[in-house]
Amino acid sequence: MGGSKPTPPTIIMPEESNPQAFQTIIPQKSYKDLAESMRRTEKEYNRLLDQRYDTVGTAAEMGARNRGGEMQERASYLSSLPRGGSPDESFKETPRAFPIKSNRRATFDTVPGSMSGFGGSRPGTGPGPGPTGGGTGGRPLGQVGPPPGVFPFPRKQTDPAKEAASVRYQKSKEAYAKALNKSKTTPRSFMPETVNPGFAQNTDDLYLPKIIN
Repeated sequence: MGGSKPTPPTIIMPEESNPQAFQTIIPQKSYKDLAESMRRTEKEYNRLLDQRYDTVGTAAEMGARNRGGEMQERASYLSSLPRGGSPDESFKETPRAFPIKSNRRATFDTVPGSMSGFGGSRPGTGPGPGPTGGGTGGRPLGQVGPPPGVFPFPRKQTDPAKEAASVRYQKSKEAYAKALNKSKTTPRSFMPETVNPGFAQNTDDLYLPKIIN
């Protein structure tokens, strides 16, 4: 079994040549178009920002509203504190026609000297031992609590809680006045629009290749 050998492929090497460089030039119009696109985007942003100002106000106006809310909260807290002075009227008992004492039988007992609705002594009570007739401990009949001129719960002249609340209210009032004045004097702020940027002013020949040396 004989035969000839296959012919090997022929490889042809190209001649050597100098490398070539290519440069792409972006025309000035492209830069101007980019600047115009940026300006349109900034105008739309400012339009939406102005719409937001119409809805919720500027940052200074929102700050003034917050300061006003704080002032109202502290004013409400200050007004809710108990009133000072002597005697302390918050412990004043409800006046009744005669004293009523509770007992352990889930009922109420009257004391000597109690008067009925018709002005007479209630049966079984008898006259009161007091010198003023019917009362006890020097109190007139029908009086509940200490005799006149005696105040068992004198209030102190100073009230730290009320003083602190008053200071906080005054501070919040001053802060609200400053924030309100700032909101009236601070104009709306917007993004500055791009007008004739430097990169759009370069002419086309600036990007042409130059021979150095």
